[in-house]
Amino acid sequence: MSSTIERLIDDAFAGLGSKSRLANGYRLQANGKQTVAVYLSGNESGNAVEIGLNPVALAPLLGADEPALRRWIAEQSAVTGRIRAQRGQRGGYPGVAFGNTQELRAFLAALTELRGAKAAGTIAAKPVESVRIEKAAQDAGFDRSVETDEQWMVFRSTAFPCAVGVASSSIGYAVVVSDANLARRVATEFGLEVSEVPAPWAVCLNGIADYPTLHLLFCRIPAVSRTLAGEGLKSFEESRRLPPDSTEAARLVTQRVGQDIFRASLLAYWGQRCAISGLAVPGLLRASHIKPWADCASDAERLDVYNGLLLAPHLDALFDGGWVTFMSTGQIQISGELDADSRARLGITGTETVHGLTERHQAYLAWHREHCFRLLTRNNP
Repeated sequence: MSSTIERLIDDAFAGLGSKSRLANGYRLQANGKQTVAVYLSGNESGNAVEIGLNPVALAPLLGADEPALRRWIAEQSAVTGRIRAQRGQRGGYPGVAFGNTQELRAFLAALTELRGAKAAGTIAAKPVESVRIEKAAQDAGFDRSVETDEQWMVFRSTAFPCAVGVASSSIGYAVVVSDANLARRVATEFGLEVSEVPAPWAVCLNGIADYPTLHLLFCRIPAVSRTLAGEGLKSFEESRRLPPDSTEAARLVTQRVGQDIFRASLLAYWGQRCAISGLAVPGLLRASHIKPWADCASDAERLDVYNGLLLAPHLDALFDGGWVTFMSTGQIQISGELDADSRARLGITGTETVHGLTERHQAYLAWHREHCFRLLTRNNP
């Protein structure tokens, strides 16, 4: 732990006791009692700093009653979600553990806010909840300063275009998103309710019941946002900024690079799960073009994430060979050339459905039904 960080801790706890060294950190004492213990080593795995806080000694110094202070410490511990070492005298007081400087700075900011309150009644859940929400956003890569827009805490990033607003209540969280297609994709994954909202927002996601779900949602949004912004096409175009080579070998290399990029885009878009079965073993999943690579009119079509389905191997083989296709609703349509016994052996029931299709998938699926599905038996299900 750097001396700069130690000074930050000292500044935040200034006035709460005199400092003395411990073998693995230091402590503060006031009125003959230990108020704070800071542990810089010998911590639980993954913890850079652990801080023990004595509510009995700290409460009068902070102008708070002891039960309220204990609740505040517990809330701060829940923000990081880290387990603190309980060996020896460490187990005597509640406290908070930090895995990185970002977590520590957030706690020190909350402590500064608490010290400014000067009364137990102002130790409320809302400031703590704001810190938790900001942490979820920062973990996901929303690196711009938080803004406020009416009831929303608004988060943006320099790395991807989507903006997100969050509001909390006693029943959970609501999230507004600037990109409707992105919002509907993650809503399908998380089973959330979707409602329209006025500009500049596109969609509101409701039914986010707890903080872990909010954190996971935040982490999914950047991956989908980058994919929808055409990151795959940009990467492919960058890879082709080499002297032209018209040989067949060079063409195959280019195609392989493009297909690898396309696969990465589909893994991000579909959340590394089969779009039909939900199989979540990325190494087994196939990036299946709806309109095949060779039939696409441009690289934009070839790398378009809406021109693909992430499928389990047997579904990919059936779809690629035209044995099955999908209707606009996502419902499977099976070729008559696939007999009942074969369907049973493959585990195909006819109820399979692609979950989360959008309008932008429809033109590609229509092309597949027209050109890839086994036409001679289309009407013999």
